[in-house]
Amino acid sequence: MLTFLHAADIHLDSPLRGLSHYEGAPPIEEIRGATRQALDNLVNFALEEKANFVLVAGDIYDGDWQDFNTGLYFANHEHRGRW
Repeated sequence: MLTFLHAADIHLDSPLRGLSHYEGAPPIEEIRGATRQALDNLVNFALEEKANFVLVAGDIYDGDWQDFNTGLYFANHEHRGRW
């Protein structure tokens, strides 16, 4: 059986601009690492389920990186998942 995962618009290390304008939104400091955690979860799930491939559509990044750590983080996970 062929197994694949689909994810979209990860926006790794997004600065979460505009979130504070929404009433009841959690403080940005509390969810700053949420996009990295989402990528961790995606790779872990793909490995656990032995997915044949993973399709990531949309934006992996949300604009320019503040530094190269964002790109390295994705590349390390890409290698770990052997995509």
